[in-house]
Amino acid sequence: MNDILKFSAIIFIFAISSSYLSSCFAIDLKIRNYDEGLIGLSLSFFGLGVMLSAIFHNYIRKKIKILSSLLIAALFQSILVSFLLFDIHLLTVGFIIFFIGFTNGLNAMTIETHISSIYTKTSGFYIGLFWTSAGLGVISGTLIIALNGINEFSYQIGLVLILLQFIPIVLSKSNLNKINLEKVAFAFSYNVVIKFKYILLCVFFLGVSDAGFSSLYPSYLIDNGFIDKEIGQINFFAGTLALIFYPFMGKIIDKYNKVLIFNLICIINLFSLIYFNFTENYYSIIFCTAFFYFSLGSVFLICFNIIGLNLKKNLIIYGVASYTISENIGSFLGPNVIGNIISININYFFGIFVIFFLFITFVFNFFQNTNNSG
Repeated sequence: MNDILKFSAIIFIFAISSSYLSSCFAIDLKIRNYDEGLIGLSLSFFGLGVMLSAIFHNYIRKKIKILSSLLIAALFQSILVSFLLFDIHLLTVGFIIFFIGFTNGLNAMTIETHISSIYTKTSGFYIGLFWTSAGLGVISGTLIIALNGINEFSYQIGLVLILLQFIPIVLSKSNLNKINLEKVAFAFSYNVVIKFKYILLCVFFLGVSDAGFSSLYPSYLIDNGFIDKEIGQINFFAGTLALIFYPFMGKIIDKYNKVLIFNLICIINLFSLIYFNFTENYYSIIFCTAFFYFSLGSVFLICFNIIGLNLKKNLIIYGVASYTISENIGSFLGPNVIGNIISININYFFGIFVIFFLFITFVFNFFQNTNNSG
């Protein structure tokens, strides 16, 4: 348990810094009158970075241990973010987002694989705790924006957050040195993809939804009259609500029927999204945003858990890689596709996610009927 807490502290500080910077970019670029398509394009490079980190994960791990790669990531992220203190360009934003996605994805994948391999019977709970720490980092980033807004201090704060990454890494040195993945080989197994093709298709559309929503929701709110601090407030309160209930989901899916839980969450989320499209009430917006975040996290966790439980220990690395690549192909395409659609009409925003979740629900249930892997 001590290992899990230290790993959670690492993912927390990486999440707060990366999500804070991404949110700053999403709001700042909109304020600077960039088109939603260009905003989506620049922020989509995070998903591309994570996808490539999954493909090259095991090759890199042969050369560089997790402790060294965490320190290298924190060092180069701080150097790159320093450039933001001078000027903001789409090219700079895209490159920084790509590098953060690549390094964070590489290191998170190693830790996730280690947890899934060591804590097989309670992987849902421990992975849920790990992701909850990431979620806490995300909402902490939105709190900073809620308090500070977007101004001349925004990227100075971002640099400080990047530098703080060194603290949990150094404190967790002995725990990180224990991580030794059982088998190092090419990280994308054809057999795993075929076995879980429908689950991975769900994960792809979840990646589209997650990245598309987080990148372009600020644009939607700004077009509907909200200012930078209000956007931070909405995301902070919504994220906090989602996080209060999310830690229990790992325990629930370890004990109860995953198919029933999956369908219940998706159905409620569909009704919430439809209502979301018509409400202008501030508190209703917070509640619907919270349930969307909770739904994404819970459905991601169920898919991840199904893959982990149905693979032998030495194949878990392939499952995690396949999952990560599928999610981040979606994360790369999501902001681009959705950004170009809503640049035509911003009111299409929630309708897009209704369609995605209908498709996710259909594909997941089709997988259960054909593979009986619940």
